[in-house]
Formats: sequence, structure tokens, C-alpha cells
Amino acid sequence: MKKIAVIPNPSKDCGLKITSLICKKLISFGIDVYIEEKNELGIDEVRFYTTLPKDTELIIVVGGDGSVLDASVQAISVDAPILGVNLGRVGYLSEVEPDNLDILDRLISGEYKIEEKMLLSVACKTVNKTVTCTRLAVNDIIISHDNFLGIADFRLEAGNGEFVKYRADGMILSTPAGCTAYSLSAGGPIIAHDVDSIIATPICPHSFFNRSIIFNPTEIIKVRNGGATPLNISVDGRCFSKINSGDECVVSQADKKLKMLTFSENNMFSTLFKKMKILEDIT
Repeated sequence: MKKIAVIPNPSKDCGLKITSLICKKLISFGIDVYIEEKNELGIDEVRFYTTLPKDTELIIVVGGDGSVLDASVQAISVDAPILGVNLGRVGYLSEVEPDNLDILDRLISGEYKIEEKMLLSVACKTVNKTVTCTRLAVNDIIISHDNFLGIADFRLEAGNGEFVKYRADGMILSTPAGCTAYSLSAGGPIIAHDVDSIIATPICPHSFFNRSIIFNPTEIIKVRNGGATPLNISVDGRCFSKINSGDECVVSQADKKLKMLTFSENNMFSTLFKKMKILEDIT
């Protein structure tokens, strides 16, 4: 790799200390390091950008899972893999811990692999028009009332026309990568990240049928607002739109995937178990 962009989170990385260590290490490898111009590192060799270079070969994100999710938009746009350095509490999406930056030496030796993560596309469908969100979901799409106040009525329909009804505080449509995020907190299943699927999980269901459903990734899932009040739609925690009574949210597999760099000794379940132990220690 010859060209790597580093995206810091100043609120997580006080004084950009970890970011500076990473940049200096990469520069010592002879790598061209790019960082957004608003960040001041005091390292002469760092190159600044206003728009991420299209020939970026890797994006290293310093922060928590939210930072990785936000950076994924840029990573997808230039088709570059992403690598997270965890400064959050748990960091399911981060491969590197700040006390183990020496593992970055493997970027030079080639001891890593690139995994592709399934993404979800979402659109709002009304009687008059269909509006598609430009952002693709790495983790999940959530449909709920403002601040999750009030019970919502959902009709969830698969591509063959079959449907099931839920009464719940909200509905989560998750990717396999997102199954260990909000979906897991709502009682959803854990799916291996390399098993493409769409997971529908109700939030605090009030109906007799209260189970998650795992759909084939080729399914087109329609969630209709069966109640009288509008519902919000968010994509990876970022507000997208609303659906009024009778309108639909249409979710499907995106035609793009997110590339993530991972080091050889890690796999999805070993990482999950390690992170869960960290979470238990925190709580």
C-alpha cells in the first residue's frame, strides 16, 4: 500500500495523539499519508485533502463504531477498504486497539485480508413518489416514532407478497455486520458476518408474534406504517426521512459492499466473544 487516508475523531482522540502515532508509523514505512485539512498534526510529511483522493488504497479510522460508520460513506465512494482503531467503549467494527499499533506493521508484510460486508439500501414509497436514501446501511435501518414514544403498527411484507403484522416500539432491519449492534440489544439473532441476510427484529414488541425473521439477501422487504402517526427512518443512526400512515419503507440488498481490512488471526466470533467480555467488565 502506498496511499492511506487517516480519519481522526478529535473528540475521542484528545490532541490527536493516537492519530499522530499512526501517521508517523505509516510515514516510516514510506507510505503517503493523507488527512483532512481541518486537522492540525504538526507533521510535515502528512498531506492534506479537501476531498478524499479517489486512488486511496486504505482508510484508517480513529474513533468508535460511529466514526467507522460515518467514514464508510467515503470508503464506499472510492471503493477503498476501511480499518478501525478503537477509541470507543467496545468497538465491534474496529480491528485495532490503541495499545497494539504495532499490528499495523502487517500492512507492509501483507498479513491481512479484505472482507466485503453486505449493505442495505432503503427507500420511502408513497402514493406519488419513491425517494431513495443516498446513504447505504452498514449496520441497520430503524423505523420508529420520535424518541421511541408510542407503539407503532407495522406490516412487514416479503417479495412474494406474504406478510406479518407487528405492534412494537420500532422495527430494525439489520445486516449481518449489524446483528451485534442494536438488533442484538433488541433480542435479535447473531449471524456470521459472511452469511448474507436481512434480519428484521421488532423493538419491544406488543404483539403475540414477537420473533425476528431472517430473510434471504435477495428479498425485497416492505415495511408499511399501519398506524395513524408518522414514523421516522434512520440509517446507521442518521435520520433519513419519515413515512406517513399507509406509506412504505422498502429495504433491499445494496449493489455495493463495504470493504474492511482484517488481520489473519481474527474472525467474527473470536472478535465478538472478546468484545462481549470487555462489555461485561465495563458494566
